[in-house]
Amino acid sequence: MAKWMTWAVAEGGTKTTNNLISKLIGIASGSFLGAVVAYLVTASFQAAGAFVGSRLAKISLKVSRQQLWRCILFGTIATMSGWVVVWVFTYPGSSVGVVAFIATMSIIPGALIDWLFFGHPMRPRQWLGIGLFLLAGYMILNFPPLSLLAQPPTWVMIAGLIPLFMALNEALTQAQADQTMARLHPLANTFWVGTTSVVVSIAAALAVVWRVGGQLDFPVIYWLGAAAKGLVLVGMISFKLLSYQGGGTIAIKKLVMQGSYLISAMLLGVLFYADESLTLGKVMAVVVYFVAFSLTDNNTWSYLRRRSF
Repeated sequence: MAKWMTWAVAEGGTKTTNNLISKLIGIASGSFLGAVVAYLVTASFQAAGAFVGSRLAKISLKVSRQQLWRCILFGTIATMSGWVVVWVFTYPGSSVGVVAFIATMSIIPGALIDWLFFGHPMRPRQWLGIGLFLLAGYMILNFPPLSLLAQPPTWVMIAGLIPLFMALNEALTQAQADQTMARLHPLANTFWVGTTSVVVSIAAALAVVWRVGGQLDFPVIYWLGAAAKGLVLVGMISFKLLSYQGGGTIAIKKLVMQGSYLISAMLLGVLFYADESLTLGKVMAVVVYFVAFSLTDNNTWSYLRRRSF
């Protein structure tokens, strides 16, 4: 296995670990406030890790006003996504594998944003891929009655926010890549994004307590899980950088990472949580997912065509 592929698989593994811990935290807290505070702890580790790394590497954390606003906007969206990743698991029946699959569907809103706002045409191949994604989503829910699709479980609707937030940040990154703005070092970017997440999470926690009340008397396992999520997040960012530095192309790296994330989430969710099961629908959904992703993502499609012909 090529070195970049090892790092890409490791990144997918950290995403699965993040989901597994998120479910543990969600069960332990059982509230939106618990989700917000958990991400506050996670973001604190992110900012602290980036700060220490920048000092060791002698990287400046100074940013321009434009770069700072980009980090604030990106960090705010990422923070809301981080809350949802925990909040979704406060609901009974929520599945690590299904939530992982829904998260990987960020390619759908991403493709639509490219089409509507960046002028990238949507080809018939991509529409077919989106159709297959939706079919895989039906499969992964174990072929529910069509009436249930009109009113899906609350946790499924909440999980649907994750790909939207991810697609928004992808669009933000793409929009700013077209601007003549100095490239920000990854450690500086991680520090300011993490700092934004800390500030936004503190504000949200105070707002929740003020409006609806709530206590922070969560069990020890909750606090340990929140701290572990912070360490996992630092690892996730590191593996992503290492996979690109190791020669992984953006196209195939994304497919390998997402595939390892989805498969490991399906299997480990069943292994760690008794309320989850490995169904035929989940297995079929994983197979269809690879086809759908390859058809929808232009870079992956071009790469596979070059390798095949």
